Amino acid sequence: MTNRQHGFTLIEIMIVIMLLAILAAMIVPHIVNAQDDARESAIETDIQMMRRQILVYKVHHGGNGPHLDADGNLDKTNFQARLTGRTNPDGKITPNGTCGPYMVDWPTNPFITSAGTAGTVLFGTETTPPRNSTSSWYYNTNTCVISANSAKGGEKLDPNPDGAAADGQAEESANPTVSPSGGKGKSIITP
Repeated sequence: MTNRQHGFTLIEIMIVIMLLAILAAMIVPHIVNAQDDARESAIETDIQMMRRQILVYKVHHGGNGPHLDADGNLDKTNFQARLTGRTNPDGKITPNGTCGPYMVDWPTNPFITSAGTAGTVLFGTETTPPRNSTSSWYYNTNTCVISANSAKGGEKLDPNPDGAAADGQAEESANPTVSPSGGKGKSIITP
């Protein structure tokens, strides 16, 4: 009578471990890609939303962008406040303003992990963003087009060298005009 112990041999355990390692090697890249795809989708949605709201802001403020104060001077400090708060048609920030808010919260760039630059904006006049990750967003003060400033994310929405935004917002549409439509309280926005 042989007394055989029940259990797994070392070879059986090694085979199982190798199979699990192979499966993990196949699954992990898909998980990482899914996270990048989700961040890419989020940043594209945020860029498109900010561009639309900046365009609406300009319509309400006589063609001036949110980077300009009531006197028409560059005001980087209150850029986000003009979009998330209330303003008068001249751009002055006031709780009783008749314009805005255009956004509930200022979005953060999901590709920026540094807390110090999570929602910050770099201002400039270059057509394309520098993509140096010194801020979350890049705002062109000439065209009023906002883009991602992270090393990656949202590239397909970067403005083209001719000044047209890749999402179809051309440079000339950054200066819309409003004309009455004849209906009470309605306007037609034309680029």
